[in-house]
Amino acid sequence: MHDDGAPLRVRLLPAPAAAPLPAPDASGRAVLERAAAGADLVVLGVPGTGKTCLALHLLSDALARGREALLLAPTRARADALRPRAAHLARERAAGGGAEQAAGGGAVRVRTPAGYAFTVLTAFLTRRRDPLPAPVLLAGAEEDAALTDLVDPEQWPGLPPEAVASRAFRTELRSLLARAGELKVDADRLAALGRELQIPVWGPASALLRTWDAQGRPTAERRAETRKLDTARIQDRAAEALRAWDSQDVLEAPPVPDLVVVDDYQDCTAATARLLEALARPDAAGHRAQVVVLGDPDVAVETFRGGCPSLLVEAEDRSALAAERLTLGAVHRGGPALRAVWRDQAGRVPVTGTASHRGALLVGPQDADRAAEPEPEEPGGDGPRPAGVGAVVASSSSQEAAHVARMLRVEHVHHATAWDAMAVIVRSADRARAVARELRRRGVPLATTTPAVLLRAEPAAGAILAAARAALEQRLGGVQALPERSSALDLLTSPLVGLSVLDLRRLRRRLRRDRPLETRPDENLLDALASPEAAAALAEELAGEPLADQAARLAAAARIVSAAREACAADDDQHRVDAERLLWEIWDASGCAERWRSAALGAPGGADPLLAEAAERDLDTVTALFKRAEVWAERHPGGHAGAFLAELDAEVLPSDSVAPHGTRPGGVAVLTPASAAGRQWEVVAVMGLGRDAWPDLRLRDTMTRSGLLVEVAMGRLARGADGRPSPGADPAAARAQVRGDERRMLLAALTRATRRLLVTAVADEDGSPSSFFTEIARVAGEAVTDDDGAPLIAPDVGDLTLRGLVGELRRAALAGSLPAADDAERGRARQAARLLAELARRGVPGADPRTWQGLAGPTSCAPLSEPGRRVRVSPSDVEALTQCPLRWFLTRHGGGRAQSEAQRLGELVHSLAQEAQERGLRGPDLMARFEERLPELAYPGTWFGSVRAARTRAMIERLDAYLGQAPADARAEVSVRAELDVPDPDGKGPALPVLVTGRIDRLEHLDAPGAGAGGERVRVIDLKTGQRAYSAPARHPQLATYRLALQARGYEVDGAALVLLGKEPPRKNQGAPVLAPPGAALDPSPDPDTGEDWARALLHEAALAASGATLTARSGEQCLTCPVRDSCPIQPEGRRAVA
Repeated sequence: MHDDGAPLRVRLLPAPAAAPLPAPDASGRAVLERAAAGADLVVLGVPGTGKTCLALHLLSDALARGREALLLAPTRARADALRPRAAHLARERAAGGGAEQAAGGGAVRVRTPAGYAFTVLTAFLTRRRDPLPAPVLLAGAEEDAALTDLVDPEQWPGLPPEAVASRAFRTELRSLLARAGELKVDADRLAALGRELQIPVWGPASALLRTWDAQGRPTAERRAETRKLDTARIQDRAAEALRAWDSQDVLEAPPVPDLVVVDDYQDCTAATARLLEALARPDAAGHRAQVVVLGDPDVAVETFRGGCPSLLVEAEDRSALAAERLTLGAVHRGGPALRAVWRDQAGRVPVTGTASHRGALLVGPQDADRAAEPEPEEPGGDGPRPAGVGAVVASSSSQEAAHVARMLRVEHVHHATAWDAMAVIVRSADRARAVARELRRRGVPLATTTPAVLLRAEPAAGAILAAARAALEQRLGGVQALPERSSALDLLTSPLVGLSVLDLRRLRRRLRRDRPLETRPDENLLDALASPEAAAALAEELAGEPLADQAARLAAAARIVSAAREACAADDDQHRVDAERLLWEIWDASGCAERWRSAALGAPGGADPLLAEAAERDLDTVTALFKRAEVWAERHPGGHAGAFLAELDAEVLPSDSVAPHGTRPGGVAVLTPASAAGRQWEVVAVMGLGRDAWPDLRLRDTMTRSGLLVEVAMGRLARGADGRPSPGADPAAARAQVRGDERRMLLAALTRATRRLLVTAVADEDGSPSSFFTEIARVAGEAVTDDDGAPLIAPDVGDLTLRGLVGELRRAALAGSLPAADDAERGRARQAARLLAELARRGVPGADPRTWQGLAGPTSCAPLSEPGRRVRVSPSDVEALTQCPLRWFLTRHGGGRAQSEAQRLGELVHSLAQEAQERGLRGPDLMARFEERLPELAYPGTWFGSVRAARTRAMIERLDAYLGQAPADARAEVSVRAELDVPDPDGKGPALPVLVTGRIDRLEHLDAPGAGAGGERVRVIDLKTGQRAYSAPARHPQLATYRLALQARGYEVDGAALVLLGKEPPRKNQGAPVLAPPGAALDPSPDPDTGEDWARALLHEAALAASGATLTARSGEQCLTCPVRDSCPIQPEGRRAVA
C-alpha cells in the first residue's frame, strides 16, 4: 500500500504473442523434403537465411507425422528462447491437427546437449530394479567449489601456493579439464604429453584429471556413490549409457527421439558430436535418431568455451554422421548497406571447411530479400525510419554511451520503434554492465532479465550474506557484548539499512549530546544497535527531529542484529545453523521487501525509473539467493549455514538463477555476442570497437596451456626437425587464430540488425578506433578520418530526455546572457527562456530558475574542518590545493575518473623501486623482476602494446641508472607524520595547527650509518612516471612540504628532487633520468635574500583551503585534464546558473 493507505495498482502484463513462422523459401523447402525422406543433414547458411525458422519447421513437420522430436541449442539461454516458440507450435498442432495428429502423438522437447544428456543418464541409472543415485550436473559455480576441495597447493611444485589457491588458477584448471573431457584425453595421456612437450603443469593436472573423471565413474566398490559430472563428461557418459542400454537391467526404453535438430551447431563441442553419433546408431530394435544440424562456422561465438565450428564439416565425414550437406541460398534480413558490411566481414573470416554458404550474401534484394524493401512509415512516427549503417567516433567512453542513447531515444520518440526492438552489443560482460549503467542513466529503459549473478558481489544479496557471516562468527555481539565496530558499520551502510557516512556522522553528534563520554569509538551507536528496545526508544525520541528517518533505520538495523543472533542461537547444536532460516530472519527483519517492492512498482505520479529498476534488480537477486539456498539445503541435508556461505565466497563464476520471474515491460537489450546469438532486432548498436579492445589480440593460452592441449589433440601442432611435436607455437599464427575468433564474434554482432546498425569507437588519450571499425566505416561510406588519417571525432551530444532538454535550454539561456554573446546566441537565449518558463509552469524539474544551483544559495556554510582541530593534509594535497582547491575537494569525494593506465603504470614503477631498494635489485636482476611483473599492466600483444611496454622498460632502465649513482643508504616508501603550527604569512591571525601525513617514495641518508636521527642529513626523492614539465621545480609544493615535515622531526633536509622517469633524458645524462630541480637544489625557505618563508606560506594557504567554508576554483594548465570541468563555475560547461 502507499503511504496514504491506497492499494498499489499492479499491472499484469500478458504473455507476449508468438510471431508467426515465416514460410520457407526454395532452399528451405529442399531441406524439408530431404529431411522428410529420412536423410541426416548438415545445413549451412549465413545469418538471416532462416536457419532457426527452418529448425522450427522441422519440428512442426515431425509433429504432423506423429514423430518425437528433440531440438538442441548450445546454451541454456538459446534453449530458453526457443522453448516458447516450440511450445507454441505444439499447441497449434494440438488445436488444429485433427484426427491424424491425435493418433500420431508427436512430442517436442527443447534442451541443451548437457540437459538432454542428464535426462538420458538419469533414466539409465534410476530406472532399474536396483536403482542407482541420480547424477549431479556441476554448474560453473558448483564446479569451482568442487575444485576448491580437490586442489592441494603442495601438489603443484614450481607454482606459488597463493597462486594455486586462487580463483583465477581454478578457472584455468576448469578450462583444462573441460577441454580434456571434450577431446577424450585421459589422465595417462595428459601426463605423457606433459613429459613429451615439457609442460610441467600437466603432471599434477593429470592426477587431478584422474580424480575428476572418477567422480563420474564409480567403481564396483563405490557403486552407490552419486556421480558428479561437468557438461563435457555428462555427454560422454550419456553416449556410453546409450551404447550399454540393452546390456544393463534398465526397465525403460532409451529416451531416443525420432528426430534430433541442432541449431547453431558451430557453437557445440566435440562431446556433443559424440552424443549425436550415439543417437544416430541403431539400437537392438533397429531404432535410431535422424540428425539434422544447422549452423554457420563464420559466426561461432563459443570457441572460448570449447565451441568447435569445424564440427559442421566433420558431420559430413563418413566415419561420423555421414550427413548430406545442403546450403540455404537467400538472406531475409537487412538491406543492401547492411549486407555489404556483412559480406565484407564474412570474406575476412578464415574459411572453416567451406565458404559456399557465403554466396547467399551476393544475392541482390530484388532476388530474395524482403527486408530490403523501403521502410514504411510507422504510425505515430515522423516519416520513414532510418536504415543502413552508421559509424561514430566519440570523444570519450561517456560520450560514446551518449551517442548510442540519443540514437535509441530518437528511434523510439521520433520513429515509434519499440524499446525491445533495439539492442546494444559489446564485446565482454564487464563492458556490458558498464554500458548498461550509462544507458540507464541517460533515460534508456533496459530489458529486465534474470541473468547469472555472482551473489556475493550483488549489493542486496551481499549485504544479507555479510550479516549472516557476521552472526555466525559472533561479530554481532551478544547479551553482554557489543557488536564489532567494523561489522556494525558495514551493516548500517549496506542496502538493508541504507545509512550514508554523513548520516552516521550526524547520528554520532546527536548521541554525544545527552550520553556519557564514550570510552571507545562509536560506543553510543553500538549500544543502540545491540538492543532493539534501546534503538526503538531512540527512534521515538528523535521522531520529531530532522534525524527521525536515520533513527528509524538504526532501529531496523537493531532488529536485523537481534534476529540474526536469535537464528544462530535457536538450535542447541551450534554446528547446525540452518542457512535458509538464518537468511530469512535477516531479510524479514530488514523490512526491505515491502519498501523495495513499492519502489519497483512506482508511486502515484511516477517514480524515478533508475530507482525502480535498481529495486527490481535487488529483489531479483534476493530471490535468486533464497532459491540457491533452497537447492543447497536439498543437496546437503542438515548442512551448516557456514558451509553454504563458504561455497558462495569461493565462487568465481556467476550462478545461473533458477528462481521464477514474471513478464516485464520491454526494454533495450545490452548483450555480448554470445548472448545475442540466435536473436535479431530492428536496430543494433555495436559499441567499443577500439584498438586493443575489439579485436583483443592477447593470446588466450596461459598457465595450464589448455589451448596447447587442443592443438595437440587435433593434430595441428607444428613439428620440429626431429619430427616430434613442438610446443613452441608460432605467435603470428596463434594471433591470427585469435583475430579470426574476434572477427567471428564481430560478424555475429553485426548480423543481429534487420534495419539499422550503428558502430562506435572512442578516440582519446588512451585509445583510438580499431581496424575492425575502420573496415566497417569504409564499406558503409562513413568518413571517420581526415586526410591525414586522424579520427574525426563527432561533436558531443546531450541526452534526449526531458532532463536533457532542460539542461540544453539552460545552457542556451546562459550562453546568450554572456557579454561575448552574438545576436544569434541572444536570440536562442530568449527562445530558451520562453520554453523554460513553459516547462516550469508545467512543473518540470529543473526548469524553474528558483531551483537552480547558484541562485538558491549554498546548502551549507560550515567549514570543512572543525575550528581548533588540526587540519590534516598530505604533501600531494598541498600541491593539489595550490593548483585548485575546488578540484581537490571534488576529486577527493567521487569526482575523479576510474584508475587510468598511467596510474597503474605509476603504481608498478613505485612498487619496483621499493623492491629494488629493499632487496638490492640492480641491473639484470631489476630488469628480470620487471619482466616478471610486466603482465600486470595487461598490455596487449600488438605493435602498440609493444611500444608501451618498451616505454615502461625505458623507465625502469632510468630508475636503475639513478639507483646506481644514488646513495646506497636509503629507505623506500617512508611514512612521515608531523604536527606543525604554521604562522599566518601576513601576521594578521593566529598560527594554523596542521597535521602533515604522507609517504616519501625514497629517503636518502647522506651521513655515515649510525650517526643517529637527530640532525641527520637526508634527501627527499619523489618518483614521477609522467612526462609533465614543472615550471618552478625549485619551489615544488610537495617537496617543500616533505622538507617541513622532516625538519619538524629533527632531520636536516639537504635537497629534494623529482626523478622524472617518464621524460627522455638529454644525451649528456648518459641514461640517467632528469632531476627537477637539477641537483636536487630545492630553494631554501625562508629565502636568505628576501626573508620570504614561501614553503610555510604554501602550507598555510593549502591548509586554509582544506579547512574553510569556501572552495576556490582556479584556472591554469591543470584545467586541460581536469575530470570535474563540468562542475567548475569558471568553465563554460560547468556554469550552472544565470545570475
